Amino acid sequence: MKELMRKNILLYVVLFIVSCSKDKNPDLQDDPLVLTIELPNSIVDYTSMTNWAFHPNKTTILSNYNLDIEIIDENLQVQQTVQIDNNSNINTGIDVFFVHPTVLSQNSIPENIDIENQSSFLINSTIIAQGGLLSKYGRMFAPRYRQSTGVTFKDYVDKELQANIIATSFSDVKAAFLTYLNNYNNGNKIILAGHSQGSYLLSMLLRDLFDHDENLRAQLVTAALGGMGYVYANQGLYQNGWWQNIPLCTTAAQCECINNWTTYDENQSIPEINYGLPEFNPYLINSGLVYRAFNENEDWFVQDFSFYNETTSSLTNYITPNSYNLGTGVNFIAFNGLYNIRHRRENSQKVVLSIEYNPVINDQRPNDLENEQNHPNYPNWGYHIKDYHIYLWALIQQIDEKINNCS
Repeated sequence: MKELMRKNILLYVVLFIVSCSKDKNPDLQDDPLVLTIELPNSIVDYTSMTNWAFHPNKTTILSNYNLDIEIIDENLQVQQTVQIDNNSNINTGIDVFFVHPTVLSQNSIPENIDIENQSSFLINSTIIAQGGLLSKYGRMFAPRYRQSTGVTFKDYVDKELQANIIATSFSDVKAAFLTYLNNYNNGNKIILAGHSQGSYLLSMLLRDLFDHDENLRAQLVTAALGGMGYVYANQGLYQNGWWQNIPLCTTAAQCECINNWTTYDENQSIPEINYGLPEFNPYLINSGLVYRAFNENEDWFVQDFSFYNETTSSLTNYITPNSYNLGTGVNFIAFNGLYNIRHRRENSQKVVLSIEYNPVINDQRPNDLENEQNHPNYPNWGYHIKDYHIYLWALIQQIDEKINNCS
């Protein structure tokens, strides 16, 4: 089974970007001209283990998965082994709630895809590849949900239709989280993590449940929102954009904040704003799932620069599932110093995590990013599928600091 996972864990289906809320804008609720929707209640039963990809009460491949990482040098030799404890079923006092990205073969129209019509193997493989190593911190809760198709996030889609489809996906994630919170959390600290569509759904969860709940915010170690750009705030500030009270992380040790990143090649143009994303949908904004609308004259976009900054440096440990069968047969390998990385800002509304292939002479290690440049989504999304591979080590280092720093 482990050999099968190693061979298939990178075979992601194309990742597209990508109960009613009581927190609607009070100034808008009674205005018939304001665009709103009625947020649905989920029909998915999250007391059933069938609707969880990973759960500490469910026996899965993650339960005994070897999370050790072998760092491979330029001669394809094991330079170092990093031991990672698997605590996915152990109550450490910290829980991980992970929401997977879009993993679908269906993408012809904007719609929700029922859970039973999704590939559990591909979803589970994707979660392990991206977030499996976060199991070092504690129990892993990863719900399945009625995904929105990738085409739902196109800017030409009718905004009301788009809002209702996304709200359905969100209702599932919210129901899953409340089931976890009310039945399993028991005051534990929480790491929220996701990618692509999963990150956008977590963003709405943060707005809906955490933003006005001081006690719940105090349990939040961080929200790691991979593959999520266009996070805005007033120029020069790191708060009061999508969320009112939850800031973007500005230091590695800061807790109760948000880490977000998207990765592009150093030589790639940063794309214009994608107005097909949830934070720009007026129905979702006015229905309370976004604090306020983006103001293109006063706001800037921000990404996580807590580990890497605008100065070019060597990327520490690009982590990938061991589909290359290097090392001693572990499930994860890492390449240290194969890429350069920096936080690149072209203007107030163009900012990305920028990466450049920079091998040493006669470097034998494979360039895991090479094929991504041929992907049809590359011009708009860059190295989107590899966001976690690129930034996972930096994220882990920051979470370690946060846990040590926060009471």
